[in-house]
Amino acid sequence: MTSTLQIDRVGGGLGAVIAGVRLAEMSDDTFAAVHRALVTHGVVFFRDQHLTADEQLALAQRFGQCSIYPIERMFGSVEPGQQVIVDDENSPPGTDLWHTDVSWLDQPPKFAVLTCLEVPAYGGDTMWCSTEAAYNDLSPAMQGVLAGLRAVHSCWPGFCEIAERKSGFEGLAERIHAAYPDQLHPIVRTNPDTGAKALYLTDRTVMQSIEGMSQAESDVLLDFLLAHVDQPRFHVRWHWAEGDIAIWDERTTLHRGVSDHHPQRRVVRRCTVDGEVPA
Repeated sequence: MTSTLQIDRVGGGLGAVIAGVRLAEMSDDTFAAVHRALVTHGVVFFRDQHLTADEQLALAQRFGQCSIYPIERMFGSVEPGQQVIVDDENSPPGTDLWHTDVSWLDQPPKFAVLTCLEVPAYGGDTMWCSTEAAYNDLSPAMQGVLAGLRAVHSCWPGFCEIAERKSGFEGLAERIHAAYPDQLHPIVRTNPDTGAKALYLTDRTVMQSIEGMSQAESDVLLDFLLAHVDQPRFHVRWHWAEGDIAIWDERTTLHRGVSDHHPQRRVVRRCTVDGEVPA
């Protein structure tokens, strides 16, 4: 039953807080309601869940096949995994820019599940942006310009070089790029769960150019789109408490971790759910 489920919007563009549910013990009917809220609101938040790693993975698996992290897959892993992300004095935060996760895969994830394990005394919020609302706000003429355009998404050099530097494995960057070649994804994609269109963008270290355009032309259009989505009316900001859970749709949102808590310690744990080829 879903009679105790309470869903309250937290932003004009996206986001809802869901209360009255224990995520580790959801009935099928309750899960269906949570799933509907997720694809409707783009990102949903839950307080005081305090899930174990196994419970978090089991929750993600209700939404689909949990992802194997790309580098772990390279080295033969066949088990879905989770990433524990630690920000502290020696490991400063590095995601304070709008992005969607690993869009340089041929089938990027469709959902992400994040829980907060340790919070700083201040700062360390996460923000989300609705690329569906941002697309709908464009003029019909601009929507027409974007129709059919595809952007190049590449893990090279940014992700590859960071992974090599953090791991200390010489040559890892080239191995990653060889395993995960550049991908062409539509700038406007359709969410198969809702039929709604959304901009499919990420940070410029990954989204490097537009198919068939010069670099200068690509830069003008891509920079315009990233400036367009950077309007507060498309955003929601979440102030974490330990035990919180956020679940978001990677296909219709961007997110960023605000880096104002450095050098304090902040620890989160994330897993993702495999998606479809963007179309």
